[in-house]
Amino acid sequence: MVAQYFLSVEPKMMLSILIPSSLTMDTADMKLKTYKVGQVARAASIFCVDEIVIYKDREYDDSRFIERVLRYAETPQYLRKRLFGLEPELRFAGVIPPLRTRHHPTVSKRKDLKEGEFREGVVVSKDVRKGMALVDIGVEELAVLRLDGDVVRGRVTVQVVSKEPLEVRLVSRNEIPFHWGYVVRRGGSLGRTLKRMKKDYRIIFTSKFGVFDMELMKKAFKGNVAFVFGSPSRGLKEILEDENLAYEDFGGLVVNTVPGQGTATVRTEEAIFCTLAVYNVLRQ
Repeated sequence: MVAQYFLSVEPKMMLSILIPSSLTMDTADMKLKTYKVGQVARAASIFCVDEIVIYKDREYDDSRFIERVLRYAETPQYLRKRLFGLEPELRFAGVIPPLRTRHHPTVSKRKDLKEGEFREGVVVSKDVRKGMALVDIGVEELAVLRLDGDVVRGRVTVQVVSKEPLEVRLVSRNEIPFHWGYVVRRGGSLGRTLKRMKKDYRIIFTSKFGVFDMELMKKAFKGNVAFVFGSPSRGLKEILEDENLAYEDFGGLVVNTVPGQGTATVRTEEAIFCTLAVYNVLRQ
């Protein structure tokens, strides 16, 4: 019976990071740009980030490239050929570090699947009259998905409910009791993006001029949290001033997660690793 696989859905605390469209402005080399974005994908995966938001920086807009590389990195390897073509943005995708997350399984044989296992898949074909679709879940045989009136296309998240025959059911990410990758979206300007998010998230800005207060951060790192990172050339204070905004318009919490830094600057991708590492310890 399929019913035994349904899970109770509990509210999940969300972790988001906001990065600038100018993340890659400090290099023109496509391979280095790809590697830089791949480091963001790796950090987001290590520290279980749920959402990466790319806000638009007026100085440089590489949103399409950043989004494409992040989406490619997050996609399980066995689905990439179906979902991505020969795109110029992905020319150097080979330098992206493997994420090795739970939704990037190494199992590729049907016999090694487990009932109840979650997989990412792509709908290959469907027959509405028969109420079924065939889904590629990364093994040598396509899985049957009973539609039950569901409208499905493209990439789907499923759970194996039977191995003989191979059958899956649709699930939402909220049903999965562990981290299942990140989603990527493009926002508008930083101010407009934060105005939409501030009702649902505690906004935390990162800056070398911020505070490093363990108790303050421990209290702040509760509930839904969104960390905001600046660009290679400008800090967040200056970026917000483009829109006549200030930290105080969004709660005013500015933290320095690299106190006593030994370099003149900390790159955005490095700041992401440092900040999420501190968050990971203090939220426990």
